[in-house]
Amino acid sequence: MSDTDGKTGWWSKQSTGSKAVMGIAGFCCLGIIILVIAGGLLAPDSNTTTSSSTNDSSASVTQETTPAPAPAETEAQYKASCKKISYKQLEKNPDKYTGQRVKFTGTIFQIQESGDFTSILLDVGGYDNISVLYDGTTNAVEDSEITVYGEILGSYTYESVAGYQITVPQMSAKYIVTN
Repeated sequence: MSDTDGKTGWWSKQSTGSKAVMGIAGFCCLGIIILVIAGGLLAPDSNTTTSSSTNDSSASVTQETTPAPAPAETEAQYKASCKKISYKQLEKNPDKYTGQRVKFTGTIFQIQESGDFTSILLDVGGYDNISVLYDGTTNAVEDSEITVYGEILGSYTYESVAGYQITVPQMSAKYIVTN
C-alpha cells in the first residue's frame, strides 16, 4: 500500500490552489468560532438595556439599569404595622408569632443598659412579663410606663433571684415610647 493511498494521499493529490482555498476556509471557520465565543463572553447581562439617546435611529447607548431602592419605611408606618396580640395567646406559643410585628404597653419591671444595648423585662399586666431587647438606649427607668413596637423573637428563659427557671415571650423592639 503506497503513501498516496492513505490519509496523506488525498491531500497530496489536491492542487496548490485547492489547498489554499481549504486553508483559508478552515482559518475563517476558526475565526468565526473565536468571534462567537468572545461575543458571548462580552455580551451584556440581563440587567442591561439598549435605548436610543438621539433621534438618529442608528445611534444606540447601552446603560446598566439598577433597580430603585424601596422607599424607607417611616416610624409612623412601622408603628401602624404593629398589631396587638393577647398576652395569653403569645405566652401559649411564642414561636408561632416569631417575626410578627407587635405592640405592647406596660411597666418596666427590670431594665439594664450595656453600651448602646438595652434589656427590659416589661410587665404588661398581672405579672405577665415580656423580655424586650432594644438596640439603643432609652430615658425610661424601672417603674416607667412604656409602649414598645417590634418583632417577636420566640421564647426566652431566665433564672429568677430565687433560682427558678422562668420562660417568657421575647421581642426585639425597634421603637420605645415613654408614656
